[in-house]
Amino acid sequence: MLSKRYEDDGRPTYALNELQLVTKRQIGEKIKQGIYRFESVPCCVCQRSDFELLSRKDRYGLYMPVVICRYCGLIQTNPRMNQDSYSQFYRQEYRKLYNGVEIPTEGFFAVEYKRGRAIYDYLIRKNILPGLSLRPFVLEVGCSAGGILHYFREKGCRVKGVDLDEEYVQYGRERHHLDLSVGTVHDVALCDTPDIIIYADVLEHILSPSSELIRVRQILSGQGVLYVELPGVKNLFPFYRDFMRLLQNAHTFHFSLATLVNLLELYGFRLVAGDEAIRSVFQKAEPSAHTVEIKNDYVSAMCYLKRWEKLRMFFPFPPGEFNQLPKVVTLNVLVKLLKLTRLYNFVAGIYHRLKSRGKPL
Repeated sequence: MLSKRYEDDGRPTYALNELQLVTKRQIGEKIKQGIYRFESVPCCVCQRSDFELLSRKDRYGLYMPVVICRYCGLIQTNPRMNQDSYSQFYRQEYRKLYNGVEIPTEGFFAVEYKRGRAIYDYLIRKNILPGLSLRPFVLEVGCSAGGILHYFREKGCRVKGVDLDEEYVQYGRERHHLDLSVGTVHDVALCDTPDIIIYADVLEHILSPSSELIRVRQILSGQGVLYVELPGVKNLFPFYRDFMRLLQNAHTFHFSLATLVNLLELYGFRLVAGDEAIRSVFQKAEPSAHTVEIKNDYVSAMCYLKRWEKLRMFFPFPPGEFNQLPKVVTLNVLVKLLKLTRLYNFVAGIYHRLKSRGKPL
Protein backbone atom coordinates (compact mmCIF):
# COMPACT_ATOMS: atom_id res chain seq x y z
CA MET A 1 0.00 0.00 0.00
CA LEU A 2 1.03 3.61 -0.43
CA SER A 3 0.93 4.10 3.35
CA LYS A 4 -0.86 2.88 6.51
CA ARG A 5 -3.63 5.45 6.13
CA TYR A 6 -4.95 3.45 3.16
CA GLU A 7 -5.97 0.55 5.43
CA ASP A 8 -9.67 -0.35 5.53
CA ASP A 9 -10.45 1.39 8.83
CA GLY A 10 -13.80 2.95 7.84
CA ARG A 11 -12.57 6.52 8.33
CA PRO A 12 -13.60 9.08 5.68
CA THR A 13 -11.02 11.53 4.32
CA TYR A 14 -13.24 14.58 4.85
CA ALA A 15 -16.45 15.56 6.63
CA LEU A 16 -19.70 14.05 5.34
CA ASN A 17 -23.16 15.56 5.79
CA GLU A 18 -25.93 13.63 7.52
CA LEU A 19 -27.36 12.20 4.29
CA GLN A 20 -23.92 11.00 3.20
CA LEU A 21 -23.28 9.37 6.59
CA VAL A 22 -26.61 7.50 6.47
CA THR A 23 -25.96 6.43 2.88
CA LYS A 24 -22.45 5.27 3.71
CA ARG A 25 -23.79 3.11 6.55
CA GLN A 26 -26.35 1.55 4.19
CA ILE A 27 -23.66 0.67 1.66
CA GLY A 28 -21.36 -0.70 4.37
CA GLU A 29 -24.14 -2.96 5.70
CA LYS A 30 -24.88 -4.29 2.21
CA ILE A 31 -21.20 -5.13 1.77
CA LYS A 32 -21.07 -6.92 5.15
CA GLN A 33 -24.26 -8.88 4.43
CA GLY A 34 -23.08 -9.95 0.99
CA ILE A 35 -25.85 -8.06 -0.80
CA TYR A 36 -23.15 -6.20 -2.71
CA ARG A 37 -20.92 -8.88 -4.20
CA PHE A 38 -17.37 -8.44 -5.43
CA GLU A 39 -15.55 -10.08 -8.33
CA SER A 40 -11.89 -10.33 -9.36
CA VAL A 41 -11.11 -9.61 -13.01
CA PRO A 42 -7.97 -9.41 -15.17
CA CYS A 43 -6.68 -6.02 -16.34
CA CYS A 44 -8.91 -4.71 -19.13
CA VAL A 45 -5.88 -3.45 -21.12
CA CYS A 46 -3.30 -6.24 -20.96
CA GLN A 47 -5.55 -9.08 -19.71
CA ARG A 48 -3.05 -9.97 -16.98
CA SER A 49 -3.55 -10.32 -13.22
CA ASP A 50 -0.20 -9.14 -11.90
CA PHE A 51 -1.32 -6.44 -9.45
CA GLU A 52 0.18 -4.42 -6.59
CA LEU A 53 -2.15 -3.20 -3.81
CA LEU A 54 -2.37 0.58 -3.32
CA SER A 55 -5.38 1.04 -1.03
CA ARG A 56 -8.11 -0.91 0.78
CA LYS A 57 -10.65 1.92 1.09
CA ASP A 58 -12.05 4.97 -0.71
CA ARG A 59 -12.36 8.60 0.41
CA TYR A 60 -15.67 7.89 2.17
CA GLY A 61 -14.11 5.10 4.25
CA LEU A 62 -15.87 2.35 2.27
CA TYR A 63 -14.16 -0.93 1.46
CA MET A 64 -12.49 -0.51 -1.94
CA PRO A 65 -9.34 -2.47 -2.89
CA VAL A 66 -7.35 -0.44 -5.43
CA VAL A 67 -4.49 -2.04 -7.33
CA ILE A 68 -2.04 -1.12 -10.10
CA CYS A 69 -1.19 -3.48 -12.96
CA ARG A 70 2.56 -4.08 -13.01
CA TYR A 71 2.51 -4.86 -16.74
CA CYS A 72 0.72 -1.78 -18.12
CA GLY A 73 0.29 0.58 -15.13
CA LEU A 74 -3.51 0.83 -15.19
CA ILE A 75 -4.86 1.57 -11.71
CA GLN A 76 -8.18 -0.15 -11.02
CA THR A 77 -10.58 -1.31 -8.34
CA ASN A 78 -10.10 -5.05 -8.01
CA PRO A 79 -11.94 -6.99 -6.67
CA ARG A 80 -14.87 -4.73 -7.55
CA MET A 81 -18.63 -4.93 -7.19
CA ASN A 82 -20.31 -6.97 -9.91
CA GLN A 83 -22.78 -5.49 -12.39
CA ASP A 84 -25.91 -6.34 -10.37
CA SER A 85 -24.42 -4.73 -7.25
CA TYR A 86 -23.35 -1.60 -9.13
CA SER A 87 -26.77 -1.30 -10.77
CA GLN A 88 -28.48 -1.37 -7.36
CA PHE A 89 -25.91 1.09 -5.95
CA TYR A 90 -26.52 3.60 -8.76
CA ARG A 91 -30.29 3.36 -8.36
CA GLN A 92 -30.38 3.70 -4.58
CA GLU A 93 -27.27 5.40 -3.18
CA TYR A 94 -24.94 6.93 -5.77
CA ARG A 95 -26.32 10.50 -5.99
CA LYS A 96 -26.95 10.71 -2.25
CA LEU A 97 -23.37 9.71 -1.46
CA TYR A 98 -21.60 11.81 -4.08
CA ASN A 99 -23.78 14.91 -4.28
CA GLY A 100 -25.03 14.90 -0.70
CA VAL A 101 -28.59 15.68 -1.88
CA GLU A 102 -31.53 13.46 -2.77
CA ILE A 103 -32.90 15.35 -5.77
CA PRO A 104 -31.38 17.36 -8.65
CA THR A 105 -31.08 21.11 -8.11
CA GLU A 106 -30.68 24.15 -10.32
CA GLY A 107 -27.33 24.79 -8.64
CA PHE A 108 -26.09 21.38 -9.77
CA PHE A 109 -27.38 22.07 -13.30
CA ALA A 110 -25.53 25.42 -13.33
CA VAL A 111 -22.25 23.70 -12.43
CA GLU A 112 -22.72 21.27 -15.32
CA TYR A 113 -23.61 24.14 -17.66
CA LYS A 114 -20.33 25.86 -16.74
CA ARG A 115 -18.54 22.61 -17.43
CA GLY A 116 -20.18 22.48 -20.85
CA ARG A 117 -18.68 25.89 -21.61
CA ALA A 118 -15.23 24.63 -20.60
CA ILE A 119 -15.53 21.57 -22.85
CA TYR A 120 -16.77 23.63 -25.78
CA ASP A 121 -13.92 26.14 -25.36
CA TYR A 122 -11.41 23.28 -25.17
CA LEU A 123 -12.65 21.88 -28.48
CA ILE A 124 -12.36 25.34 -30.01
CA ARG A 125 -8.79 25.82 -28.72
CA LYS A 126 -7.76 22.43 -30.09
CA ASN A 127 -9.29 23.33 -33.47
CA ILE A 128 -11.68 20.37 -33.31
CA LEU A 129 -15.05 22.02 -34.00
CA PRO A 130 -14.15 23.74 -37.31
CA GLY A 131 -13.59 20.32 -38.90
CA LEU A 132 -17.14 19.17 -38.14
CA SER A 133 -20.49 20.06 -39.69
CA LEU A 134 -22.07 23.51 -39.24
CA ARG A 135 -24.57 22.13 -36.70
CA PRO A 136 -22.77 19.14 -35.20
CA PHE A 137 -24.83 16.46 -33.52
CA VAL A 138 -23.62 15.91 -29.94
CA LEU A 139 -24.36 12.77 -27.94
CA GLU A 140 -23.47 12.73 -24.24
CA VAL A 141 -23.32 9.38 -22.47
CA GLY A 142 -23.95 9.76 -18.75
CA CYS A 143 -25.48 13.21 -19.24
CA SER A 144 -27.09 13.48 -15.78
CA ALA A 145 -29.56 16.42 -15.96
CA GLY A 146 -28.05 17.72 -19.21
CA GLY A 147 -26.24 20.89 -18.12
CA ILE A 148 -23.32 20.25 -20.48
CA LEU A 149 -25.64 19.66 -23.42
CA HIS A 150 -27.60 22.81 -22.63
CA TYR A 151 -24.49 24.91 -23.34
CA PHE A 152 -23.78 23.06 -26.59
CA ARG A 153 -27.38 23.61 -27.67
CA GLU A 154 -27.03 27.33 -27.06
CA LYS A 155 -24.03 27.25 -29.40
CA GLY A 156 -26.19 25.87 -32.20
CA CYS A 157 -25.48 22.16 -31.81
CA ARG A 158 -28.10 19.44 -32.02
CA VAL A 159 -27.95 17.46 -28.79
CA LYS A 160 -29.02 14.13 -27.32
CA GLY A 161 -28.25 12.72 -23.88
CA VAL A 162 -28.58 9.35 -22.19
CA ASP A 163 -28.23 8.49 -18.50
CA LEU A 164 -29.24 5.73 -16.07
CA ASP A 165 -30.67 8.12 -13.46
CA GLU A 166 -34.37 8.55 -14.31
CA GLU A 167 -34.87 11.43 -11.87
CA TYR A 168 -32.05 13.53 -13.33
CA VAL A 169 -33.13 12.76 -16.89
CA GLN A 170 -36.67 13.86 -16.07
CA TYR A 171 -35.33 17.08 -14.51
CA GLY A 172 -33.45 17.99 -17.69
CA ARG A 173 -36.43 17.17 -19.87
CA GLU A 174 -39.05 19.08 -17.90
CA ARG A 175 -37.05 22.08 -16.64
CA HIS A 176 -34.81 22.67 -19.68
CA HIS A 177 -36.61 20.82 -22.51
CA LEU A 178 -33.58 18.75 -23.46
CA ASP A 179 -33.71 15.56 -25.51
CA LEU A 180 -32.67 13.09 -22.81
CA SER A 181 -33.50 9.43 -22.33
CA VAL A 182 -32.88 6.74 -19.72
CA GLY A 183 -30.44 4.07 -20.81
CA THR A 184 -26.91 3.46 -22.09
CA VAL A 185 -25.02 3.94 -25.33
CA HIS A 186 -26.13 0.43 -26.33
CA ASP A 187 -29.86 1.19 -26.36
CA VAL A 188 -30.04 4.92 -27.16
CA ALA A 189 -32.27 5.76 -30.15
CA LEU A 190 -30.41 8.04 -32.59
CA CYS A 191 -31.94 10.07 -35.41
CA ASP A 192 -28.51 10.89 -36.86
CA THR A 193 -24.83 9.91 -36.63
CA PRO A 194 -23.05 11.74 -33.77
CA ASP A 195 -20.25 14.13 -34.69
CA ILE A 196 -19.20 14.46 -31.05
CA ILE A 197 -19.64 11.86 -28.31
CA ILE A 198 -18.95 13.10 -24.78
CA TYR A 199 -17.94 10.98 -21.79
CA ALA A 200 -17.47 13.44 -18.91
CA ASP A 201 -16.64 11.61 -15.66
CA VAL A 202 -18.27 8.45 -17.01
CA LEU A 203 -15.74 6.09 -18.61
CA GLU A 204 -14.07 5.37 -15.26
CA HIS A 205 -17.40 4.00 -13.96
CA ILE A 206 -17.94 1.40 -16.68
CA LEU A 207 -17.20 -2.24 -15.89
CA SER A 208 -16.79 -3.34 -19.52
CA PRO A 209 -15.06 -0.57 -21.47
CA SER A 210 -14.45 -2.97 -24.37
CA SER A 211 -18.12 -3.32 -25.36
CA GLU A 212 -18.67 0.39 -24.66
CA LEU A 213 -15.87 1.52 -26.99
CA ILE A 214 -16.83 -0.94 -29.71
CA ARG A 215 -20.33 0.55 -29.71
CA VAL A 216 -18.97 4.13 -29.70
CA ARG A 217 -16.82 3.39 -32.74
CA GLN A 218 -19.83 1.94 -34.55
CA ILE A 219 -22.05 5.00 -34.13
CA LEU A 220 -19.47 7.82 -34.35
CA SER A 221 -19.29 9.62 -37.71
CA GLY A 222 -16.19 9.14 -39.86
CA GLN A 223 -14.64 12.51 -38.98
CA GLY A 224 -16.29 12.65 -35.57
CA VAL A 225 -14.54 12.92 -32.21
CA LEU A 226 -14.81 11.20 -28.87
CA TYR A 227 -14.26 13.55 -25.93
CA VAL A 228 -13.22 11.86 -22.67
CA GLU A 229 -12.85 13.77 -19.42
CA LEU A 230 -12.14 12.19 -16.04
CA PRO A 231 -9.94 12.71 -12.96
CA GLY A 232 -6.35 11.79 -13.89
CA VAL A 233 -4.17 9.92 -11.40
CA LYS A 234 -1.20 12.12 -12.39
CA ASN A 235 -3.10 15.32 -11.68
CA LEU A 236 -3.71 15.27 -7.93
CA PHE A 237 -3.76 19.04 -7.53
CA PRO A 238 -7.58 19.32 -7.66
CA PHE A 239 -7.52 16.77 -4.79
CA TYR A 240 -4.94 18.68 -2.70
CA ARG A 241 -2.21 16.27 -3.88
CA ASP A 242 -3.98 13.47 -1.99
CA PHE A 243 -4.57 10.24 -3.92
CA MET A 244 -7.10 9.17 -1.29
CA ARG A 245 -9.37 12.10 -2.17
CA LEU A 246 -9.54 10.89 -5.77
CA LEU A 247 -10.70 7.37 -4.85
CA GLN A 248 -14.45 6.70 -5.06
CA ASN A 249 -16.10 3.31 -4.81
CA ALA A 250 -18.06 4.05 -8.00
CA HIS A 251 -14.82 4.30 -10.00
CA THR A 252 -13.66 0.96 -11.39
CA PHE A 253 -10.71 2.49 -13.29
CA HIS A 254 -8.28 5.30 -12.46
CA PHE A 255 -6.51 6.47 -15.61
CA SER A 256 -3.39 8.40 -16.50
CA LEU A 257 -3.22 9.74 -20.04
CA ALA A 258 -0.91 6.87 -21.02
CA THR A 259 -3.21 4.12 -19.71
CA LEU A 260 -6.26 5.80 -21.28
CA VAL A 261 -4.48 5.93 -24.65
CA ASN A 262 -3.54 2.25 -24.23
CA LEU A 263 -7.20 1.35 -23.77
CA LEU A 264 -8.56 3.53 -26.59
CA GLU A 265 -5.95 2.35 -29.09
CA LEU A 266 -7.00 -1.26 -28.47
CA TYR A 267 -10.47 -0.41 -29.78
CA GLY A 268 -9.53 1.61 -32.84
CA PHE A 269 -9.05 5.19 -31.63
CA ARG A 270 -6.08 7.55 -31.88
CA LEU A 271 -5.27 10.47 -29.59
CA VAL A 272 -5.79 13.92 -31.13
CA ALA A 273 -5.28 16.05 -28.01
CA GLY A 274 -4.97 15.33 -24.31
CA ASP A 275 -3.34 16.09 -20.98
CA GLU A 276 -3.04 14.55 -17.54
CA ALA A 277 -6.05 16.56 -16.26
CA ILE A 278 -7.62 14.37 -18.08
CA ARG A 279 -9.25 16.21 -20.99
CA SER A 280 -8.78 14.27 -24.20
CA VAL A 281 -10.01 14.01 -27.78
CA PHE A 282 -9.87 10.86 -29.90
CA GLN A 283 -10.76 10.03 -33.50
CA LYS A 284 -11.15 6.74 -35.28
CA ALA A 285 -7.79 5.30 -36.27
CA GLU A 286 -7.17 3.88 -39.70
CA PRO A 287 -7.49 0.07 -39.80
CA SER A 288 -4.05 -1.43 -39.29
CA ALA A 289 -2.62 -4.91 -39.41
CA HIS A 290 -0.07 -4.03 -36.74
CA THR A 291 -0.58 -5.09 -33.14
CA VAL A 292 -1.13 -2.21 -30.73
CA GLU A 293 1.90 -1.64 -28.53
CA ILE A 294 0.97 -1.29 -24.87
CA LYS A 295 3.11 1.30 -23.09
CA ASN A 296 3.84 0.46 -19.45
CA ASP A 297 3.04 3.40 -17.15
CA TYR A 298 3.70 1.50 -13.90
CA VAL A 299 7.02 3.10 -12.94
CA SER A 300 5.92 6.63 -13.82
CA ALA A 301 2.60 6.33 -11.97
CA MET A 302 4.16 4.83 -8.84
CA CYS A 303 6.90 7.49 -8.72
CA TYR A 304 4.25 10.22 -8.97
CA LEU A 305 1.98 8.74 -6.28
CA LYS A 306 4.82 7.96 -3.86
CA ARG A 307 6.33 11.40 -4.27
CA TRP A 308 3.10 13.19 -3.41
CA GLU A 309 2.34 10.79 -0.59
CA LYS A 310 5.59 11.97 1.01
CA LEU A 311 5.25 15.66 0.10
CA ARG A 312 1.52 16.35 0.44
CA MET A 313 1.75 17.28 4.16
CA PHE A 314 4.02 20.20 3.34
CA PHE A 315 1.62 21.95 0.98
CA PRO A 316 -1.64 23.08 2.60
CA PHE A 317 -2.82 24.72 -0.63
CA PRO A 318 -2.68 23.52 -4.25
CA PRO A 319 0.53 24.87 -5.80
CA GLY A 320 -1.02 25.60 -9.18
CA GLU A 321 0.18 24.27 -12.48
CA PHE A 322 0.36 20.53 -13.06
CA ASN A 323 3.48 18.75 -11.81
CA GLN A 324 5.23 21.89 -10.52
CA LEU A 325 6.28 22.61 -6.95
CA PRO A 326 5.35 26.04 -5.56
CA LYS A 327 7.99 28.76 -5.79
CA VAL A 328 6.89 30.36 -2.51
CA VAL A 329 7.12 28.29 0.68
CA THR A 330 4.50 29.24 3.26
CA LEU A 331 5.31 29.79 6.95
CA ASN A 332 3.35 26.65 7.79
CA VAL A 333 5.54 24.59 5.44
CA LEU A 334 8.72 26.17 6.85
CA VAL A 335 7.74 25.30 10.41
CA LYS A 336 7.11 21.66 9.44
CA LEU A 337 10.46 21.43 7.66
CA LEU A 338 12.30 22.92 10.64
CA LYS A 339 10.66 20.44 13.01
CA LEU A 340 11.68 17.53 10.80
CA THR A 341 15.31 18.73 10.70
CA ARG A 342 15.41 19.46 14.47
CA LEU A 343 16.22 23.14 13.87
CA TYR A 344 12.86 24.40 15.08
CA ASN A 345 13.90 25.11 18.71
CA PHE A 346 17.11 26.82 17.57
CA VAL A 347 15.33 29.12 15.09
CA ALA A 348 12.44 29.75 17.52
CA GLY A 349 14.93 30.80 20.23
CA ILE A 350 16.57 33.35 17.92
CA TYR A 351 13.14 34.65 16.89
CA HIS A 352 11.98 35.22 20.48
CA ARG A 353 15.27 36.88 21.51
CA LEU A 354 15.08 39.34 18.62
CA LYS A 355 11.42 40.01 19.34
CA SER A 356 12.10 40.72 23.03
CA ARG A 357 14.78 43.29 22.04
CA GLY A 358 12.37 45.07 19.72
CA LYS A 359 14.33 44.22 16.59
CA PRO A 360 12.39 44.36 13.31
CA LEU A 361 11.63 40.88 11.93
